[in-house]
Amino acid sequence: MSLTKQSRYRRLTACVAVGTALLTSAACSAAAQPTAGASASTGPVRDGGTLVIAQTSDVDPGGFLKTSLGNILSEYQVFETLTLIDSKTGKPTGVLAKSWQLAPDARSIDITLRDDVTFHSGRKLTASDVAFTLKKVQDPATGAANQPIAAQITSMKTEGDHELKLTFSKPTPNIFDLFETMPIVNPTTYAGNAAGKVVDGTGRYSWTSWTPGGKVVLTKYAKYRDAKNTHLDKIEIDVINDPTAIVSAIRSGRVQYGTGIAALDSRSLAKQSGYALVTSGGSALSLAFDVTKAPFDNKTVRQAIQYAIDRNRIDEQVEGGQAEATDLPWRSSTVGYDATQAKHYTYQPDKAKKLLAEAGAKNVTLNVVTLNSPESTGIFQIVKNNLAAVGVTAKAVPLSPTEYDERIAKRDMGAPAVLIMASNALSPASQVVSRPEYVASGNLLKFQSAQYSALVRKVTAATSTAEQKSAVHDYNAYLLDQAFTVPLVTRPTLTVRTQSVGGIKSTQAGFIDLGTAWLSK
Repeated sequence: MSLTKQSRYRRLTACVAVGTALLTSAACSAAAQPTAGASASTGPVRDGGTLVIAQTSDVDPGGFLKTSLGNILSEYQVFETLTLIDSKTGKPTGVLAKSWQLAPDARSIDITLRDDVTFHSGRKLTASDVAFTLKKVQDPATGAANQPIAAQITSMKTEGDHELKLTFSKPTPNIFDLFETMPIVNPTTYAGNAAGKVVDGTGRYSWTSWTPGGKVVLTKYAKYRDAKNTHLDKIEIDVINDPTAIVSAIRSGRVQYGTGIAALDSRSLAKQSGYALVTSGGSALSLAFDVTKAPFDNKTVRQAIQYAIDRNRIDEQVEGGQAEATDLPWRSSTVGYDATQAKHYTYQPDKAKKLLAEAGAKNVTLNVVTLNSPESTGIFQIVKNNLAAVGVTAKAVPLSPTEYDERIAKRDMGAPAVLIMASNALSPASQVVSRPEYVASGNLLKFQSAQYSALVRKVTAATSTAEQKSAVHDYNAYLLDQAFTVPLVTRPTLTVRTQSVGGIKSTQAGFIDLGTAWLSK
């Protein structure tokens, strides 16, 4: 199932792309792909074999530019991006791009491609292929994850087969957020991708077959530029809609790696001999308010509710200690992240009561839209109990993912409060222009002010590290003060592997990289 434009912000799943890009104008050179989420194997590296993995959503062969949830296990095996963000350093590393030079004012970038890359069809990769992909991403009809960033490109000039210059309408220091979520496609076969018969990428594995609703088979691409480090013969991706059935398949040995399993089940299985957790990506889970609905049009009420919530209890009881209680949506490695700001709303029920009294808010009752999932339900129960302790009655409005997405698309959640789950992989400069709860225009929560718009512009225009720190710090301060959306926790995505599998990696956006994975037995 591919994600709608409005829903990508939530799962983006893987989100989509990159979190904390520390972008500079210095020239960079290609390096290894990031190893965030990599897990050690109990056995030695071995060549050969078929890795069988499982996911709950069907693959979407026409949605590789959309950051579709169903492609989380196949996208980075079949396709490659220009760059990826190293989750530890926050800096871009080269994949298809050999080198690049971002202008000091971040208004242009010169890219040099590797000259040893071929599509699985045998055709050589050229700068024209990158330009074609960029134009597809620019088109709103494509539904690409970071279309707002691509829209800033005003000129694409190719020089020969391996040189490309992009010019932007304004400083675009977050261009690597776009590159992270933009697999380069073959223009000659792209239109046929949706049929799933021919899907032509440049990755370590070629697309062999797809049975809709059933499985995808990927085969080692023998002519890959670094084929000696591609260890598996094949990867089989099985679609198993029931998460508990995936757990059973892993226990039985039929599947060696599974995604889409409930966090509690993942942790429980990983505690047993022969299994291990793999962490990837990450999400921020926030409590947000429609600021046009009384009494939440009063920021003092919004602040009071944030003080009423025990974030540490959510981490301990729902997330099993794997989350971080925080008030900021960014990763802790983000330029401008402030640990003091992140702990602004500590658990202070007495202060919450005092603020509610000052605001004249009595007998407050609110409906809270949540996803109909074990995690969201668990978080809501803690929020409900915390609010009851300060005299506020909360009632859940659980929705299916489809209905939840539809309400977001309409910019009307149908309730004054909502529990939002969204990827926190994007840099602040990208989140504030792409996530519905943060955008300055058409905000999901109906929040708008001249000061907020100015702060968003400051974040998106910051190019140097010093400018980014200042812009994000000022944005954080205003966001916390206005409290129209404040995270409760941030947490990684948890998946489970058998200990016979090694070399699993993930992109910062949370997509799985099995390019150099192996089976030890």
